[in-house]
Parts: sequence; structure tokens; C-alpha cells
Amino acid sequence: MNLLKYNRHWEKFIYPFQKQRAVFNQLKKDINSKQIIEITGLRRTGKTTLMLQLINHLIALGVSPFRLWYFTFDEDKPHLDELIQTFSKQTFVDFKQEKIFLFLDEIQKLDNFSNQVKVYYDLYPNLKFVISGSTSLFIKKRTQESLAGRIKSVLLTPLSFEEYLNFTDKNEILDHPIIYQNEIEHLFENFIHNQFIESIEITDQLAKKDYFIGIMRKIIFEDITSAFSVANPEILWQVVRMIAQKPGMVIDYLNLANDIGLSNKTISNYLYYLEESFLVKKLYNFSRNLITSEKKLKRYYLSSPSFCWALADFVDTGRQVENLAASLKDYHFFWRDPYHHEIDFVDIVGDSIIPVEIKYKKKLDLKELYSIFLFCKKFKCTHAIIFTKNIEEKKIDYKDHHVQITEKPVFFL
Repeated sequence: MNLLKYNRHWEKFIYPFQKQRAVFNQLKKDINSKQIIEITGLRRTGKTTLMLQLINHLIALGVSPFRLWYFTFDEDKPHLDELIQTFSKQTFVDFKQEKIFLFLDEIQKLDNFSNQVKVYYDLYPNLKFVISGSTSLFIKKRTQESLAGRIKSVLLTPLSFEEYLNFTDKNEILDHPIIYQNEIEHLFENFIHNQFIESIEITDQLAKKDYFIGIMRKIIFEDITSAFSVANPEILWQVVRMIAQKPGMVIDYLNLANDIGLSNKTISNYLYYLEESFLVKKLYNFSRNLITSEKKLKRYYLSSPSFCWALADFVDTGRQVENLAASLKDYHFFWRDPYHHEIDFVDIVGDSIIPVEIKYKKKLDLKELYSIFLFCKKFKCTHAIIFTKNIEEKKIDYKDHHVQITEKPVFFL
């Protein structure tokens, strides 16, 4: 096993990735901690690049390249014992005596990886593990059981707008957002269709759509089918296309099962597979009783509005922005009452319940806020957030309803 092909930095090679994701600064802080760093996320969001940038960073700090070991399980899947011994032999570095940074990419493809990592983590404190995976099911289930308390997880989402501006060399406009408001709005609507670094360089629109479709099909027809017994992956593809047409749609498992001709249980499982592969985001209808929330309506988004744009004939920009919020924020709830009053998202911050609405416009009508007032009255909250196209943040006091609404720029979700 020739490990040099995975470790070009052993030959004094510097990986050519100058621009960094926002999470990189946090990873730099965590790199010297004892805990395992786990980077998970959707395909093509830049997990491997983050690892290679960390290698560049450590070399710049003076760490010997031969104490930085990188391996991907995309091709070979050696046992961790064999891999570590081979690394030690080829670098002439004793991992029992010297500090080693071990980067293991796509680790979910290694059988029983968590127990293998656990042994080395517990017995060999000189080994610092950084692991990555594109399928949350493997990472989450196994690490929760075997690596509890030993691991710090980082979920890498598609690009934020600020990251997009950085990767397109436009971040200087953020220094004067009021002056450049029209340009920010134009760039933002272009960003919605370019939430992945690689897509920025693709100028042909059909080729760009093919790029996004390729990511989704690989997840469905390779990742999910290799992990589960899926009789008809085309059904998964059909469900994804359906959500793309109407992001944020409420899905009733029984009705969908009847429409497609499958059992309720099968539909539930299929949606679970899509969620665990990071392709779909599920939200629950909010209730103070979380068990009740689990049993109520569920709303689904794709993991990026870029996917919706690639698949759907037409999606309203406002819905795409709503999908963007779902992709970037850690929201778990929406709200809908029996009379169809709705709140896009419900954020839980400590003991506070905060309704969040996406209004992709500059002027708000008071009647558009009625659902917020109803929600705040029902759940006894006094604060709400609305994301709009206005560039300046402002606070609106509706004293008659005893609610303070913070209006924030949607550009900086």
C-alpha cells in the first residue's frame, strides 16, 4: 500500500486551496484538543478540502509533514491496525512516541470504524483523529454508541451568502452594504443557484443543472442503495423531484403511500434514508409537547435551493429563499394550526421560543404578521424575527400585541 499518493505534502507539496469555509477557524482551534473532530455533510461541500487545508495549516505551524497522515477509504478499506502500522513504517515515525494527526476521509465506508477508532483513541493519546463522512446514518449511529464524549461534530452545510461572496471575490461590498444594496440583491439571487463552490465556475446553465442533478443521483443511486435494501430507488428520486417543485411542502405519509402504491412504512423509511443522507431536511409542526410534535405534520425541504432550481420547472424566489434558510439554519420546527395559520420556522434558543418568518420583500403589510401575533399569544412569546430584503436591521414594536419583531436582512441568514 503506497501512502505517498494520498500524502503529497510529504514531498513538500502545498495544497492549492486559498479560500476557506467559515468553519475553518473553529477547526484550527479544535485541532490541538484531545477530542476526535468529525466533519459530516452533503457530498461536494468541501470536507476533503477542509482536511487538506488543516494539513497546510499545521505545516505552516512547523509540524513535520511526516506526522500528518491522510487516507481516504474511497478505494481501499484496510483495517485501522494495518493502516496505522503502514503509516508508521513508511514515515519512520513511531505513533506511540510522537504526536500524530490522522485524517481519515469517508470513514463510514470502513466496517466497524467507530470501535476501531475508539481503541486507538483510548490507548494512544498521541493520535489526534480528524474523520469525515458523507452519510450521517453511519457516523451518527455508530459514534453515538462507541465514541460518546470523545468526539466533536461539525456539520458542513452548503455555502452561506457571505462565503459565496468570498469565493467570488465580492466580499468587499459587505463593507458598504447600503451603497451596494442593488448589487447585493442581484448577487444573492445568483447565489441561490450556486450554493456549492464548484458550481460557481460553471457558466452554462444546463451544465450547472446537470452538476446538481449528478450529486443528487449519486446520493440516491449509490450512497443510499449501498447502505439499505431499497427495492426501487426511482421512488426516492420521484420524492426528491416532488419536494423540489414545492420546497417546504407538508407530506402525509399515508396519502403519499397511496399515491405511489407503497406501504406507509416503506414511505417513512425512504424519507428517513433521504434525510440521513443529507439530501432532505425534515421539520416538525411545533408543540410544547415534543412527543406530540413527532406525531403531527412534517414539512420537507431539499438541502439546498440550488437542487430545487436544477429539478423544478419553476420555483418562486421566495420559496427558494425559505429553502435556503432551512439549509443553513438549525431549525427543527415550523407551525401550522387547524385554520392554516403558519409560521415558517420556530427557533428554540434556551428557554425562548422564537417564531421566524421569511418575507422576501422590502415592505411588510400588518396583516402579513397576523400569524406571528397568533403564535406569540398561544405560546406566550414576546419576540419574533422576520428576514426581509431590507439591508438594515431594525426593531418594530407592536405594543397592541405585546410583540417586538426584529427585521433582519435575509442576505445574511
